Amino acid sequence: MVDARIVQTTRALHAAVLQLASQQPVSTITVADVTRAAGINRATFYSHATSPGALLTAVLTPELDEIRADDHALREQGTSGPDATRRALERVVDHVVRHREVYRLALPDALDASIHQALAKHFETSSVQHLQSLPEGTLPEGVAVHIAAGSYAHGLVGAIEAWLVGKRTSRRTLLETMTLMTPSWWH
Repeated sequence: MVDARIVQTTRALHAAVLQLASQQPVSTITVADVTRAAGINRATFYSHATSPGALLTAVLTPELDEIRADDHALREQGTSGPDATRRALERVVDHVVRHREVYRLALPDALDASIHQALAKHFETSSVQHLQSLPEGTLPEGVAVHIAAGSYAHGLVGAIEAWLVGKRTSRRTLLETMTLMTPSWWH
């Protein structure tokens, strides 16, 4: 059984870092800021995370992991093709929209790339998993899975960042653009 105090502290830390990260870039958030907002001490903070960026990553990553697991389960059940890819992309877009201000401030943060790296890692891991499950002969000759996955992953993160900081367009425009960026052989 998990100690209720640990659960309460974890919730307070998560809420504090999300609130702070929606107001300022991750690189400007100090451990003191998080501990003050969460009502805990430094030692307790460090028993949960090594930095505000690492804590924020730990808050956002489980939702992305759930999206990947659900996508994998659907594909294992036979749901595949462009619709499956679009569905997974749409869930990530919904996640980004829910945490819009966090991503808007964190993705272009040159001094703390933890969120940029976490989102890219999500797309890259999901892409490798997907590409390795495709039937033999699906990938064009000469395509290296890890290079294709990395390129696609960072392109999607770039698209999200451009959407967040650029000319205001709809969520649907982001989803359509990301879907159209997906190579036809990907499915």
